[in-house]
Amino acid sequence: MIKFFRKIRQKLLAQSKFKSYLFYAIGEIVLVVIGILIALQINNWNEHNKLETKKQEYFFQLLEDLKKDKEFCHITIERFKENRRAYKDYVQEFYTTKLSPEMVYSKLLALSRPSTNIVFNQSTIETLQNSGEIALIPSNLRNRLIDLRRSQNRIVNNSRFNNNGKNNILQKTSLLIGNFELEGRIEKQQELKSFFNLDHNRKEIILGIEAMHAWKSFSEKTTLTQLEDLLKQIAIIEDLINESIKN
Repeated sequence: MIKFFRKIRQKLLAQSKFKSYLFYAIGEIVLVVIGILIALQINNWNEHNKLETKKQEYFFQLLEDLKKDKEFCHITIERFKENRRAYKDYVQEFYTTKLSPEMVYSKLLALSRPSTNIVFNQSTIETLQNSGEIALIPSNLRNRLIDLRRSQNRIVNNSRFNNNGKNNILQKTSLLIGNFELEGRIEKQQELKSFFNLDHNRKEIILGIEAMHAWKSFSEKTTLTQLEDLLKQIAIIEDLINESIKN
């Protein structure tokens, strides 16, 4: 192609057709410029497609993270509600039943003691923020995602603080009982039972477990409300993402 245009230029010069040569040269420059513009447009189109593809991938990753968070929220909410029902039933018995220290102690031990570790899936939003590609996400959705992450971090921090308070009480109480299973193990070991004399610590143990469950109740009730609010945030974000995918 280059040889073809060169021959035309040489032929025009040889025939001293300077005017025609000038028009031809201008036309050739215009063609080159048009070619460059077309190449740039194609390159921009390719880059746009790459960014659009990456954005769609992020949308689906975000939806997957949100799906896992929803499942975790629902499971945790049900677990906390069950714990709160059991604790409420225990408290209610003080108003409806004549209780002995042994009965209170037994019922307290029957209540769930372990804390629930609150963890959310933030890998995609963290990748978006750390890479700067958060700019790919529409501003309304981007702001919602950032607010969601703040809410998640607040829930994690509050839950960790409350659980630490509960666990500190539980650790101190465990020094009075050794192990919550120890009493059952030494039931038929009269010498050990007399040696440890756990009944002597029964009042302090009951008060310690009561305090621990008070912390646990406060923590779970607070987290329950926060998780229910989080589910509402997730629902709004899912709608925005699905709308963005369609568009």
